Amino acid sequence: MSTAATKLRRYDPTRDFLRVRDFLARTYRAFDRPLNWRIERWNYARYFEAPYLCRDEEITPEKSREAIRSWEDSVGMWEDDSDGVVGVVHTEHPAPGDAFIERHPKHAHLLEDMLDYAEANLADREKKTIRLFVYEHDRDMLSLMRQRAYRKVEEDWDYDQEYTIRKLPEPNLPKGFSFASMEGRDDLEARGRAFGLGFDHPEPMHWAPAHVYEELQRAPDYRKDLDLSVLAPDGEFASFCIMWHDAMNRIGILEPVGTLPRYRKMGLAREVIYEGIRRVAALGAQKIIVGGGQKYYQSIGFEKSHMCYGWTRNL
Repeated sequence: MSTAATKLRRYDPTRDFLRVRDFLARTYRAFDRPLNWRIERWNYARYFEAPYLCRDEEITPEKSREAIRSWEDSVGMWEDDSDGVVGVVHTEHPAPGDAFIERHPKHAHLLEDMLDYAEANLADREKKTIRLFVYEHDRDMLSLMRQRAYRKVEEDWDYDQEYTIRKLPEPNLPKGFSFASMEGRDDLEARGRAFGLGFDHPEPMHWAPAHVYEELQRAPDYRKDLDLSVLAPDGEFASFCIMWHDAMNRIGILEPVGTLPRYRKMGLAREVIYEGIRRVAALGAQKIIVGGGQKYYQSIGFEKSHMCYGWTRNL
């Protein structure tokens, strides 16, 4: 239970985004193995997924603003007089039903309170269900899931993958293709189109519009020089990735990576990822991390690390 020194309070977007980001960076190595989100996912959820995944028929600036407010309004924060931020409960995007719990290593006793908050505020009220993703090594959360009759969904899984930077690979692009970054070619319309097509959304209404990409570029940890692309000979964005840099933990994180359908099987995703690795290695990163559970990354040097599953409960 919360104590007099530890309080649940409303999230204030004008001052708390960076405080939570710093809390996630500080706690990344605080456990035996990672349990909390990394900083890139916190940035990406607020500054891209919220304004982009509000889509129904058309992604308008007004709908994006409403979705951002909905995301911000859903966040619960626990603060302690001595340790500052010690717990956060939130969703990944405005659609109801998913919850994520971030905690401080000294405040595991708050897990029950935080799960209470998630069930009361983040459940899908129509379906009367809630889902949490829990790492297989997270003994405290797994125990709590079982106590509350959550069900592990075996087919609902994901895992992290890690690339330890040793010898940096040399560039090996096909003839006529070249690297670019948004620092040199800040074409939001073309980049949003590439994002949509790269994730197999052929309809323009599902491409990321310029106002959404502008919102992403406002994220505190976004860097245009790490928003990378491979350009085709005609200048089209053929493959892309965004590399995020957590200087405190000396890691780089990929989010997202995509290739347009007609350029697949040319090695372009591998090349743009390696370019990102070279750039964050120059900044001091020692390891690269990617989520998503796709075996492709293992073919280019990543190793499977931490597994998680979805756990659901009917409320």
